[in-house]
Amino acid sequence: MESHRDKTGRVMRLLDTWPTIDRSRKISTAEFRDRRRRVWQAISAPPYSADLGFVFCDEHYSGDVPYLFGNTNVSVEQVAGALGPDEETSGIIAGFEGVYIAGQLAGHGGTRVYPTESLQLADEKYPVEGFALEDILAGVAGKAVNRIALMTPRQVIPAGVLANLETIVGGPENIIDAQEPYQRIKNLKSDDEMQLLRDASTGTTLMVRAMLAVLEPGMLETEVAAYGDFVAKLWGLERYGFPTMAGSDEANVTMIGPCLNRPIQAGEFVHIGASGKRDGLTACCRRSIVATTGDHPETAYQTSWRDLVEEGFRVGFDNYKDVVENHRPAKLQEQSLVDFYNDRTEAVLARVCTEHGADAAAGMRARLDEEIPDLPSGLSRMKPYTGTHNAGYTECQEFYGAITLESDDPLDEQVVTMLDVALRGRGRDFNDRVIPGFDYFVVEDTLGKFSGRVENLTGYYNVDGCETPAAGKLPINVQSLIGNAD
Repeated sequence: MESHRDKTGRVMRLLDTWPTIDRSRKISTAEFRDRRRRVWQAISAPPYSADLGFVFCDEHYSGDVPYLFGNTNVSVEQVAGALGPDEETSGIIAGFEGVYIAGQLAGHGGTRVYPTESLQLADEKYPVEGFALEDILAGVAGKAVNRIALMTPRQVIPAGVLANLETIVGGPENIIDAQEPYQRIKNLKSDDEMQLLRDASTGTTLMVRAMLAVLEPGMLETEVAAYGDFVAKLWGLERYGFPTMAGSDEANVTMIGPCLNRPIQAGEFVHIGASGKRDGLTACCRRSIVATTGDHPETAYQTSWRDLVEEGFRVGFDNYKDVVENHRPAKLQEQSLVDFYNDRTEAVLARVCTEHGADAAAGMRARLDEEIPDLPSGLSRMKPYTGTHNAGYTECQEFYGAITLESDDPLDEQVVTMLDVALRGRGRDFNDRVIPGFDYFVVEDTLGKFSGRVENLTGYYNVDGCETPAAGKLPINVQSLIGNAD
């Protein structure tokens, strides 16, 4: 196996050729103030009529507080935010360690930070004076708080924090779900946000390209991912939307799983994924390849799955372009992916029959036709998730803006979305094999919608329906990029 010294030299040559960015670029303080103003106008008006807005996040769900207050470096401790009518009193609420992290960027966000024991680490003791959450919220609202607009989904807020809020306002009926107006505002991206997303996209593709350049069978998944992480920090990506991905063989089943200390197997599908952030804004790029060697070339069966998903990506992109340019209901794009897979059901079953026998194909057909409420029959059942999802300060946890079959409205004026076209081979859980000899294949790119125009921020495939090489972007099929920096 090639030495890490040689691999590092190759990656450094790649880094020298990659487009650079302005690492000092940030969202302006004025934009943070404008966000808070627009959100407050929405939640203080009927039907919400809130005394106060409340957001929450931690390292895993890290979007809501940074969006309003600019503290993109959430780490270890949980952090919250309170939004009221007064710009000077609204601010971040943090534990006794998180208060320093939040304070580092609070000036840039044009906000203040309140320390509170209620968000500190579980059993630590700190020689620091804090404030009761009830007193902080009253100070932000300018009065006793009787009605809170909860803008973060309940499922990501700890039960203890929710119970505390309910006690403060006199019962759960006074905690009003205000996710929708908040998420609608977050969904619409400013020009500065879109530029940071471009920057994040260029760095994210560099991470994927570096991992491809060093990958060879026998390497540990963590070794491959290390090269993506290495170039990310050198190039200027501060954080990630998810841990860097590199998984083969049974690890490929996990679809979104992080890399482990396990060797990549020759002749197996490998899933490579990266998600870099610039000033909190998140891009994503993922590709599947086969870890080929002279003794283990890509098989015709593997090629058939590659061709299927890569064609699906082109269909998804072309129909995304259609709903954007013609201002059509967004659900038509998701429907195109469902139809694409279902139209190929019989061809796939015939292929399985040839490769694995009639009994295997019959078993797969039975699973695809199984009665499951709200799920259509056919190959689209093996589409692992919605093919196009929203992003922003998280990679896929915006809780609003994904394109589903219920997305009746056109997309908003200027947004970022991830076109994530994939197929899985397992059913209800890890051990439930549906498609013989196949686990997972994905092509994912970050798309920008600029009014009536679409741009692929991470990939070659574009609105002309073809792949045009561009600096800082990747082709759909990256098999030829394995082991080289050319």
